[in-house]
Amino acid sequence: MKKNVWKYGLLSGLALAIPMGFAVPLEHHIGARWSMVFGYTIMVLSFLIIFVGVKHYRDTERGGTISFGRAFAAGTLMMLISCACYVAMWEGLVATVERNFAHDYAASMVKHAQNSGLQGPALDAKITAAHNFEVMYSNPFYRMAMTLLEPLPVDIVMALVTAGILRRKPEHTMPNASSSEALAN
Repeated sequence: MKKNVWKYGLLSGLALAIPMGFAVPLEHHIGARWSMVFGYTIMVLSFLIIFVGVKHYRDTERGGTISFGRAFAAGTLMMLISCACYVAMWEGLVATVERNFAHDYAASMVKHAQNSGLQGPALDAKITAAHNFEVMYSNPFYRMAMTLLEPLPVDIVMALVTAGILRRKPEHTMPNASSSEALAN
């Protein structure tokens, strides 16, 4: 199982991280909304590799049968490896082309609050929250946890769907005619 988990987890991770590496620098040109649509589409497509990995595990190593729990565990482990690749790519991007991400995001939070008509203490609270976000995001553990939360819900849903579709109980064979005749005699 370990070999399949690593193989398909890394394949899915590459399918997730490489397009992200190309798309994030272009986000400023295509807009945040389209970037998000592209990102979640790539997540689902890359997680389909996990489906193939669990099916391969079921068919080759488990003799064509697998329980829901075993399929869910294998799929989740593969997806966690894939998510780790996603987090690693984001960390690389933040260290290079997205150095000002936290500052730019905080500034967009403030601008959105101002454009929504907030004033006084409510606006001050939004500005403080934006500043707090920027400070917290400079902590790599916080940043990695926040980044992991992006693919994790899709990960869990896909692991559940994969386990539900691919589960297969062992077939109970019926005694053949000669053995049933022998039992009758």
